[in-house]
Amino acid sequence: MTDSSVSNRAAVLQLVQLSSRLDPWAVRAAATLRLPDLVADGADTTSELAARSGTDPDALGRLMRHLRILGLFRTTAAGRWELAELGELLRDDHPMRIRRTLDQADHYVQKVDRSAHGLLEAVRTGGAVWERLHGLSFWDDMSADPRFGRGFDAQMARHSALYSPAITRGYDWSTVEHVVDVGGGTGRTLVTILGTHPHLRATLVDLPGPVAGAATVLEEADVAGRCVVVAQSFFDPLPPGGDVYLLANTVHDWSDEDSARILRRCAQAAGPGGRVLLADRVVTDEADEAAQAFVSGVDLLMLMLNSGRERSEEEFRELGATAGLRHTATHALADYPLMSLVEYVVEG
Repeated sequence: MTDSSVSNRAAVLQLVQLSSRLDPWAVRAAATLRLPDLVADGADTTSELAARSGTDPDALGRLMRHLRILGLFRTTAAGRWELAELGELLRDDHPMRIRRTLDQADHYVQKVDRSAHGLLEAVRTGGAVWERLHGLSFWDDMSADPRFGRGFDAQMARHSALYSPAITRGYDWSTVEHVVDVGGGTGRTLVTILGTHPHLRATLVDLPGPVAGAATVLEEADVAGRCVVVAQSFFDPLPPGGDVYLLANTVHDWSDEDSARILRRCAQAAGPGGRVLLADRVVTDEADEAAQAFVSGVDLLMLMLNSGRERSEEEFRELGATAGLRHTATHALADYPLMSLVEYVVEG
């Protein structure tokens, strides 16, 4: 066999792996069945794993073999299963909570995952395909399908728990008296910010569905007395009076046109000299390849779901300018490097 054919064989195998139909679903099956947790809990034989996961022993054995090849599990000299480092990341109590973003028992996760085939049409048309796949736009579907909406809110709350501490530490909140969290869901991000900075007052703005559970979240964190909850769309005029209007993990959901509308509402409410702060991913070639691949994947997902996008610093600068905002700084979040704080000031 020539060196060229060996090289081609390696390239073919790499391409086959990249285009695998079942690798992503094998990992999702492991997450949904909680196989890493079961192995960590002592179920180290296929028969015991099958009994505890409610699966067919032969089929599960074949799945476990594939998961071993993928690097999630390994076998001991005695032929028993144990977790590999990659599998540890799928334990339910892992701080990153990756398992729950793959759990097919979650109606939101399941519906989004099974819509991925719509990417081809999204690339052809340049816009969202959710309505063609499901009969309603992404946001209307969330209102019409309570399980989908609850799943989305739960996923966003878990994501907020990851980046909120970094937002709290990554910005000088001592210069702020009143923060308005626009599109803040159930208030998880505000809870972290208010809990760390007791001088702050806040307003939480989101649709009636997401903010329905905010009162409990705020009360349990003992910050309800410093936060007003407003149920409304952020496309409507926003409550005035804030020093900073925060949009955390929100603008990337929307097209440039809709994002500019949201930012314009923030600028109008903040007034000349007011600040608008985005917590979002910033596309950059300076990030490592794994981070670039992650952000690029989210970018394609946003395109498919709702014509949203991830943006570069220059694109954020231009987007802000269309809404009367001047970009003043981009703060990398050292504690959560997949996101940055993009700061604007309202032009006088």
